[in-house]
Amino acid sequence: MDVAGQRAPIETITPGWADLPILTDILSAAFQTEPAFSFIISNANERRRRLPRAFKIIAAHDMHKGQIFMTAGGEAATMWRTPGTIQDTHWDAIKSAIPYLAAFGSTIERGGRVASSVAKHLPTEPCWYLHYAACKPEFQGKGYGGAAIRAGLAAVDAANSKAYLETADEANLAIYRALGFELVKNWQVPRGPKFWGMMRPAQL
Repeated sequence: MDVAGQRAPIETITPGWADLPILTDILSAAFQTEPAFSFIISNANERRRRLPRAFKIIAAHDMHKGQIFMTAGGEAATMWRTPGTIQDTHWDAIKSAIPYLAAFGSTIERGGRVASSVAKHLPTEPCWYLHYAACKPEFQGKGYGGAAIRAGLAAVDAANSKAYLETADEANLAIYRALGFELVKNWQVPRGPKFWGMMRPAQL
């Protein structure tokens, strides 16, 4: 608390490669019960084992693709793709195929089905893409996740850009609406989870 008895602003940082284990820990903890990953890896014990492997690959990849913001204490993080880097290239897919197979094992088919469905619904116009937003369960509802998102939105606004995200958790819609996102689409993965796509207009 500050001298006025109010909660001090939550500090955010731009993590470096040395912070990759912290990022992996945040992401794998936050997505243990998320609908899409629960569909991909339906066994909870397998999710606890496999998500750290998967998110180590994802976080390392996103460090090359855009910008990452993390609360200073490692409670929450957001990973953003900047305009022109939203879609993975064919070469990206080739490089990551074997590591993802090792991470997901026999669940790779469901993972590929979800990833393909998400990719088909990504916007074609230039924008920032909130690829992942994560907060450790024990810190949820305490402002850490919002601080990590707002750090990214500050960069989006500085670039006078739109921002896009998708979520498979309907409970997140109200949170993102409060941050200026508007629902623009929804779709169902064949024999899988439902997603909602949201866009935040440029803040002129």
